[in-house]
Amino acid sequence: MRVKIISIFFACLFSVTGLADVFYKNVSTPEDLEWGSVLFDYFQKDYFSALVEYDYIVQLDNSIAKSHEGELLKGGMMLSYGIADESEAIFSKLLSGNTLSEEVRNSAWYYLANIFHYKSEDEKAFSALNNIKGNLPIHLLVEYHYLRSLLANYDHEPLSALDHLKTLEEFDPQYSYILFNLAISQLAQEDIPSAIGNLRKVAAYSGSSKELLALADRARHGLAQLYLQQGDILNAWIYLTEIRTQGLYSNRALLTYAWAAIETERFTEAIPALKILNDRDIAIPEVQETKVLLAHLYEQSGEVRKALKHNILAVEAFEIGLSNIEESREIIARQDVPREFVKNFDAIVGVSDWYAVEPTVDYQKFTPFVIDLISSHAFSETLRELSDLYALQDNLLMWQRESSQHLLILENTLKKQYSEKMKESLQEASNIKKSLEEKKSDLKLYSLSLTEKDQARFEAQIENIDSEIRTLEGRIEVLSNVERPYSQPPSYRTTIQDYHNQIELRLVQTNSYIQKLEPIVRRLIESELSKHEERMKYYMAQSRLARARLFDTTLMTLDKAKSEKKTEKSDNEK
Repeated sequence: MRVKIISIFFACLFSVTGLADVFYKNVSTPEDLEWGSVLFDYFQKDYFSALVEYDYIVQLDNSIAKSHEGELLKGGMMLSYGIADESEAIFSKLLSGNTLSEEVRNSAWYYLANIFHYKSEDEKAFSALNNIKGNLPIHLLVEYHYLRSLLANYDHEPLSALDHLKTLEEFDPQYSYILFNLAISQLAQEDIPSAIGNLRKVAAYSGSSKELLALADRARHGLAQLYLQQGDILNAWIYLTEIRTQGLYSNRALLTYAWAAIETERFTEAIPALKILNDRDIAIPEVQETKVLLAHLYEQSGEVRKALKHNILAVEAFEIGLSNIEESREIIARQDVPREFVKNFDAIVGVSDWYAVEPTVDYQKFTPFVIDLISSHAFSETLRELSDLYALQDNLLMWQRESSQHLLILENTLKKQYSEKMKESLQEASNIKKSLEEKKSDLKLYSLSLTEKDQARFEAQIENIDSEIRTLEGRIEVLSNVERPYSQPPSYRTTIQDYHNQIELRLVQTNSYIQKLEPIVRRLIESELSKHEERMKYYMAQSRLARARLFDTTLMTLDKAKSEKKTEKSDNEK
């Protein structure tokens, strides 16, 4: 029901825009039907099929496809399909003209900005967004503000309120991301009250979307940090207690919660949060800090035995962590790891609670070390490019394997002959057809002697036989008119060979790009592993010093106790 309401809502909004005719139009001509086949695949997000349909109806001289709006839709689909350079050429060509409507021009500028952002050219992207003047189609309005919020660092003007977007709040989940990004930008501009207000709106989410629940946790953590900076421990505490203990931001929240409790001298409340973190994977930075902090907290509380125990366990955990890093380095040194990493990326990131349990499989051991790296735009873009290259390589290898089959087919076509035996087979087929017609006539006569009910049952069978006979008759007629088998044009073999040569050239080019990108991925991951290694070595050194200090303290206490006992015994003897 909600989906239906949303569809009606957007249909009403589209009806008042300049691009409405491209998306919602009554079917009155054959061109509308042709365009409908493009829109069907477009709304299914099957952009490849939609682009194939688009090129087909362009060949049919469809005026809708050739219009500015049609070209704009094609460019948007190509961008969504990942063909950035070709779509950029389409938008640039559109913008070079002077006959565009305001909404088509603004849409082209938006898509062009999206392309620049896709290429990590954010300054150019922001410049393109600044060329948007006037109205945008409603279906791009939220995406436009979301992209603008991502590029807010380049905006030196005060950020305007998004009151005109509030009507879309319940329809578009991106609205929450816009508010979050807006809050971050307001923090950069030192507009703390506005930032807190927008973060509160994001933190108020209580739906079922895992993605938005994680964003709400992140907003609560941000609010807690802001209140802690202002010295408002009470409000910070409230937001910290509302963050889920399982989730992407639970690690940071639990550690912040523990520090807030320590600052307010609620030591008994800090320990449970630290214990939860202490059981999680050593690859997580917050867990590494927790192991040192928990032991220190016990030491400050006078529980020396517990402090010593946790320092010993911390050193063992750090040794395991460093061992896992070495194992991870061995993994990424293997030849096919970048390919497997890309292919299994969704499965790796989607492992249930990998942030909260100790992994056991190689790739699961590998993943927690690169949580921060995966979330970076540059690394995700590199993986995307590498993924596209692997897909191209697989397709080219498939066509390379098929090339021998193509040549075999060509060889076999040269050997085709139309012999007398085939003519005899056609005559035999014609005789069989006549025999079937005679039997069909006998069956019709026989059915007349049956009851009306039984006759009705036979009618369907007879109609089916008629259809089969007509099909057979048509095929016999076609084959009877054939004087010789089909022979391919002389240039056909050369054309096929040219395509095979292009496949070889494209495969070499693709392989060279892969060879350039794979080392970059390896270096990025290696750099991230080195950060973990340095941090764990630092914390392990602290734990070892604390362990040694506690051992010395314990030994000194024992020596002192022994000395006092001897003194007491000597005094008693005297």
